[in-house]
Amino acid sequence: MVQAEKEAAMTLPDGWDSEELARAELLVDRMYAGADARIVACRAPGRVNLIGEHTDYSGLPVLPVAIDRSTIVVAAANTTGEMEVSNADPAWPSRRFAIERQIPPYATGDWANYVKAAIQGVIDRFSARANLRGASMIVDGRVPPASGLSSSSALTVSTAIAFMAVNQLELDPLAAATMVARSEWYVGTRGGGMDQAVSILGRRDHALFIEFDPLRVRAIKMPAKAALIVADSRQVADKSGAVRAEYNRRVVECALAARILGRALKLDGVKILGDVIRALPEWNAADLVGQLAASSPACLGADLKEAANILDVTQSEFDAELLGQGSIRSALDSNRPLEVLKRARHVLGETERVIRAADALEAGRLDEMGTLMNASHQSLADDFECSTERLDALVECARRGGALGARLTGAGFGGSIVALCDAASADSVIESIDRGYYAKQYPGAAPKSWRAVLHAGAGASVIDISANA
Repeated sequence: MVQAEKEAAMTLPDGWDSEELARAELLVDRMYAGADARIVACRAPGRVNLIGEHTDYSGLPVLPVAIDRSTIVVAAANTTGEMEVSNADPAWPSRRFAIERQIPPYATGDWANYVKAAIQGVIDRFSARANLRGASMIVDGRVPPASGLSSSSALTVSTAIAFMAVNQLELDPLAAATMVARSEWYVGTRGGGMDQAVSILGRRDHALFIEFDPLRVRAIKMPAKAALIVADSRQVADKSGAVRAEYNRRVVECALAARILGRALKLDGVKILGDVIRALPEWNAADLVGQLAASSPACLGADLKEAANILDVTQSEFDAELLGQGSIRSALDSNRPLEVLKRARHVLGETERVIRAADALEAGRLDEMGTLMNASHQSLADDFECSTERLDALVECARRGGALGARLTGAGFGGSIVALCDAASADSVIESIDRGYYAKQYPGAAPKSWRAVLHAGAGASVIDISANA
């Protein structure tokens, strides 16, 4: 059957476009296992976070969009009881592993650890169900890796949903997002739930205002006159590798700030900064930062002795609770103090900015939205210390070209920026980025694939594609 006939035979499923369907069908051709084989295909998008960086693991809101770049996984049950996983990109080697109650990870940085994370998450969630079937899978990822657009979550989401479909398991979208978010801790990065939630729950032409504990989502229509430009700094930001220690360090610093604030305010059960805010009928960032400054030194020793004394807890128990144990334990550089005050100042101020930004975007006040994005980037650079010279240079180029606001997106330490502008100014912003950044960093290169106007896309979905193979 020729491609045009295939597309005519199948109305495009919700969220899929013809290019994605063609990609899935090419993967099916590579793994075709017989006329009676049931083959499923799942697509899951990456994301761009407009504002709300490093707030989700504190249980505080974010404002991302799912993007029109996706990872597709095609899967079919096999008879081996194992996972057989290959990648359309030959740079990523094929992997095979057994389905067992506790799946041991590959070496740090192996791409298939995200596949294992997804499978482990499903096993944990459905532990009462025995005899999960093995599956053969092929992955085709088009979300640029290590660029701050959450290629990792696109992979874990698509893998988890495909594996559930092979085993005829179902979860509602909110429960699936919660499951996959927790499963990514398997790789050792103690992230929040933003990336997985927007990958599963994204809506075309909408941003998502996402809140946590419990997870809930409000879709906000993107103004027709708004354009989102994403530009890759080409500085690798791999959270499964070197960046992981910096990321996890900030998770610990924010958790310390939360516990100290909880004790100062006489609040019970505080673990994260979101617990503090949810316990207060009224709050503002400046007051909470002032309270923290009065209750603790701005920096604390990485051995946690000083923190344990402030909180009047046993150090050994506190260490295990805060840093975790086993493969997900956070390792702290003992020669660097923990920046408790600065990290809390960013997270609390960023939370106020996210709330204001959601209102501004919904009302179409793009100038205000841009101002908030600019303030977010400054806070990420100064207080959270996760920007870089390259990211700062990209942000400046975007603003100079007419962007209303620009900021790093994702965890930082490299990766990409997002710029908001009027649609009529998009070409000018891209030209400024090309001339002021790429031409200087990479003279003679053609940067077309490194920057683009991206659009808010649909969330993940799975289809039975075997009848169309």
